[in-house]
Amino acid sequence: MKKILIIVVVLGLQCCSPKLQPQSQNYSASVEFINKDDSGTITVRSSGFGSKKELAVVDAQLSAFNILLFKGLPGTDLNVPLVENENDAKNKYSEYFKRLLDQGDYNKFMMSSSFNSEPVAVKGGFFVSLDIKINYNSLRKDLEQNQIIRKFGF
Repeated sequence: MKKILIIVVVLGLQCCSPKLQPQSQNYSASVEFINKDDSGTITVRSSGFGSKKELAVVDAQLSAFNILLFKGLPGTDLNVPLVENENDAKNKYSEYFKRLLDQGDYNKFMMSSSFNSEPVAVKGGFFVSLDIKINYNSLRKDLEQNQIIRKFGF
């Protein structure tokens, strides 16, 4: 009887333990502005976490795009998000954001993604810091063409 009680308690504790959520869900990761080129590209430094190195890289990339799209980068001329209301936009244009963020279409706007430092093994997975170059003008134009945002000045 004691063994059954111990097994039930252990299983119950495992079921109630908090699960690691991908950072892109909350995207409170560090996303830091590095520079903006005249050619319409920006470079940011973004961190990510994942159970595997590849997942940590994807998390950092998604965090950069989510911050750029829905939060903006304070202290820069990109401090205003591209998309005003995240929840409304994701509900109204769910197919677009599903393709862009969940299915990886953001990759077509990413010109480069390189490690700022080597991935670090931490409890539960890996932590990475990436320098990501994004074609900001193309991303904005794609949002305009898909009628997610209005053209500048209209």
